Amino acid sequence: MKASSLLFGLAPWILFSLIAERAGTGAVGWAALAACLGSLLLAVRGAVRDGLKVIDAAGVLTFGALTVLGLTGGRHVEQSLVDYGRGGAALLLAAIMLVSAFTVPFTEQYARAGVDRRYWGSPVFRAVNRRISLLWAGVIFVMALCHLLAGALGTGNLLLNWVVPVLLVLAGLKRTEAMAGAAHIGGDAAPRH
Repeated sequence: MKASSLLFGLAPWILFSLIAERAGTGAVGWAALAACLGSLLLAVRGAVRDGLKVIDAAGVLTFGALTVLGLTGGRHVEQSLVDYGRGGAALLLAAIMLVSAFTVPFTEQYARAGVDRRYWGSPVFRAVNRRISLLWAGVIFVMALCHLLAGALGTGNLLLNWVVPVLLVLAGLKRTEAMAGAAHIGGDAAPRH
């Protein structure tokens, strides 16, 4: 699996964080709308190409709800979304990733593009993707905690809003590549993804 394709799937979540944190209360509903539309674009593209991905569907629903709240709520709701919306959205994403690890790991949906179809049902393919999905659930959970803490302390906290999350994502991408690259089925290197 190319970790970059996973990062591409997270782009709407990153977009929401960037716009909401930088533009503030007046733009949080629009930030959610931009992320919702980005998720919808990815969902439609994925559905046409290789199937709807759970992360894209979760983005459409999450950011759709945040759009409604951000555009119809008052100033207090907008401020709460600026302070805690990023952390709440990331917490929801981490929960979805965690649940997927015990059903169909969300990373399988990305990994299938680089793996021969005959390996999709293999226990090794599922186990590797389960571990990678758990890794990302942990990465996003810690990121959510950083965003929630930053919201409680004041949203201008560069360390909690950006430095730690970016380092977490970079470490997650590196570890994903290593885990996927080490995958073997019956000693055959074919299932590498």
